[in-house]
Amino acid sequence: MQRDDPSTSDPSWLPLEEGDRVRWQAGPRIQTVLPWVAVAIVGTVILLAAIAVEVLPVLAIAGIPAVVAPALWQYARVSRTAFVVTNEVAATRRGVLGRTVRVVSLERIQNTTIEQDPIGRFVGYGTVTIETAGGRALRFRNIEEPGKIRDRLETERERLTGSEIPGGRDQWEAVLAEVQEWRRGLERNP
Repeated sequence: MQRDDPSTSDPSWLPLEEGDRVRWQAGPRIQTVLPWVAVAIVGTVILLAAIAVEVLPVLAIAGIPAVVAPALWQYARVSRTAFVVTNEVAATRRGVLGRTVRVVSLERIQNTTIEQDPIGRFVGYGTVTIETAGGRALRFRNIEEPGKIRDRLETERERLTGSEIPGGRDQWEAVLAEVQEWRRGLERNP
């Protein structure tokens, strides 16, 4: 397998065919976990303050894992999510306890869209949705520079779907000469 960016490693979760090249590989922004971390910190401080002023018994300290668990779960969820674009497919991997891998051939892409909330526009992240034939959708959620990724997907799709003219110049000139010969023959024999 060849890579356009030598700093990316092979995605072990995605079986690649001979000649496949990883064009882009990333995951969601880790900063999406920050609101959950803030809730965990504030919740822990409130719980400890309530114990300190004796509003709650000391045994309430056992509630700290329940306050921290959602932040840890969100971190695990974000860190176990990956997105890959090769020269043939777009793929996602997600799952903490299990694993779900979705792969879509770039040839089947019908439309790509970008969604950005106001903060995402300001900071530079968003979601790229890939719509395919058959109504399936693949989403690269909370990624850096979604416009560049969408452009890369569109470029690869156009390359695969035949925006390039097949054959060489010599072949097309031979076809043109043959068609011109047929036309002259038809004009001579009406």
